[in-house]
Amino acid sequence: MLAKVLHAAADDRRRRGDRRGALALLRRADREYTVACAAPGLDPGEALRLTLERVRALEAQWRLGGDSALLQAAAGMLEAFADVWPDQENRPAALPLAHGRALLKLAGATVDTEQARVYAGQAARSLRTAFGASGGRHTLGTEVRILLDLVDALLASGGEPDEAATLIDQALVTVREQRQRAALQTRAGRVRVARYEQLDAPDELVAAAEWFARASRGVPRDSQAHADLLAEWGGTLLRRAELPDGREYIGAAVRVLRDCRTETPSGSARQAERLLMLGRALMLRHRATEDRVDLREAEHLFGLAAQEARDPLTAARCWLALGRSHLDASRVLQRPARLDDAAEAFRDAAESARTAEAELESPQQWQEAVELGAMANHWRGMTYEKAGRPRAAREAYRAAGLEWRKLPNGGGSAGESTAERLAELER
Repeated sequence: MLAKVLHAAADDRRRRGDRRGALALLRRADREYTVACAAPGLDPGEALRLTLERVRALEAQWRLGGDSALLQAAAGMLEAFADVWPDQENRPAALPLAHGRALLKLAGATVDTEQARVYAGQAARSLRTAFGASGGRHTLGTEVRILLDLVDALLASGGEPDEAATLIDQALVTVREQRQRAALQTRAGRVRVARYEQLDAPDELVAAAEWFARASRGVPRDSQAHADLLAEWGGTLLRRAELPDGREYIGAAVRVLRDCRTETPSGSARQAERLLMLGRALMLRHRATEDRVDLREAEHLFGLAAQEARDPLTAARCWLALGRSHLDASRVLQRPARLDDAAEAFRDAAESARTAEAELESPQQWQEAVELGAMANHWRGMTYEKAGRPRAAREAYRAAGLEWRKLPNGGGSAGESTAERLAELER
């Protein structure tokens, strides 16, 4: 009872904005849960109840503090409990459900892509067991929530999306509640995106965008969920628009991403990424139509995004996009001064990439940081060439070459292009 009171008090502190106080109370609650779970003579049902409560407290700690080790501890605790359950053939569905959900959260919190897929695959196995064991004992709403978690795990595991698609199709036949249908339709869109990534079939992106459009009608417009869905929908349209034959999708991408910007609160953690996407869509339209208004707006948005970015990797992407838009402006608007602005933006992109390179632990993100740094320096070299500054261009190309050489393939064709430009200037 003391642990439950401490957990409730922590929730109250969290609602009042006292994260540190809430964490301290949750740690105290965990100590009491540990003692309670170790009490001799507990019957299996009571032990299960206490274990599940302790898992919820650990997950609450993770949400406040971000320590993914707490999720690993929760998953390990549930695995150990399942191993000692008296009737191994008939373990309660609550066990694999809690285990799968803890692993799914762990997959989302893990920066290493391959490890995240492993956790997601393990989550899918447990959630599949929980879903199959429900046997009509849960309400329809509860079953839909389990199914949604299972679909999320299947998609995050990177496997074939067919099982997820089948589950969604079956559920859409029977589910009538609007928000649940919207959640299912959102997953249907993600299945189509996963199919595109596997098959490289552009029509899958179009189908995904259609599913996201349907889902948006079932989500309240004044909610964060609606803004998040617009970002996913607009991002899918942007991917389709960026393909060689994607011109007809540019307008839709701009429209959806503009709505997304309007609905995203100022200061949101995702604001920089969404400003960057809208700017990219506007640059596509500018290059298709030579509309100077789109170019100026894109420059403005990229600058805002770079200032709003909360991590150096996102900042590097924003500065790189800003530099390229300044280069376009120097040509279209015939303003040579924009070349200086472009070179400065590329320098900022390279510096942000170096910071990300030093800080990031994920191999995939580290590689992206190196590539961004190399590209930023290469574009800086091109800018100095256009400005008639060969010495500065050589220095920039050398910096790009140093970055490319950190990669296993030396940067491939992009690295070769940098080497060629440097060799040309050194003749």
